[in-house]
Amino acid sequence: MIKLVVFDHDMTIVDSSYAIMAGFNYVADHEGLPRVSHEKTMQYIAAPIPTYCEGLLGEYRPEWIKLYRSQADRLERELIKPFDDTVPTLTALREMGIKLAVLSNRERPSLALERTGLDKYFDVIVGAHEPFGKLPYKPDPAMMNALMQHLGVTPSETVYVGDADLDIITAIGAKVRGIGITKGNFTHEDFALLGAWKSIDNLNELIEIVRRDAD
Repeated sequence: MIKLVVFDHDMTIVDSSYAIMAGFNYVADHEGLPRVSHEKTMQYIAAPIPTYCEGLLGEYRPEWIKLYRSQADRLERELIKPFDDTVPTLTALREMGIKLAVLSNRERPSLALERTGLDKYFDVIVGAHEPFGKLPYKPDPAMMNALMQHLGVTPSETVYVGDADLDIITAIGAKVRGIGITKGNFTHEDFALLGAWKSIDNLNELIEIVRRDAD
């Protein structure tokens, strides 16, 4: 029986693609490079930042990361928005008595969640530097293991929802059920090959999955 639903952050419960695009276009404008499109940005969703640079700007330069990060906070405040089905799904799951958490490779995802007002829906928000100290990044299962221990739930009672391969690999490593969501750059077929328990197109599909698991 599912007692805990854990969510990745970017491109799972919020659309961060426009903030990412704007950040790299800031770098492109500063360096006199061609601007990048949203379609092109989506091709690299969930990739490491150096890969973003190579794919969107043609090469990787460490100084470009500093330029990007100099604007990231402002752009996230302006452009990151919850998906339309995020709040209704979180509300329904909470009403069902399900514990909710976020697990992200962001160092302090609570800051981003506070900006969108989503922080109030979660029992615990876990990042690489919070709230359990510095832990290895996904796909290492350390953050997931610390989260389950903190909430007193077992792997069989936990599912992890994410948009990328790292999320499914993390779930498998922690022996929890992984659910892929196709709002990023991975398809149902991709998730099946990765070993996901299920894959969905929209967050509201989780409501029925949790109900069925309780029967």
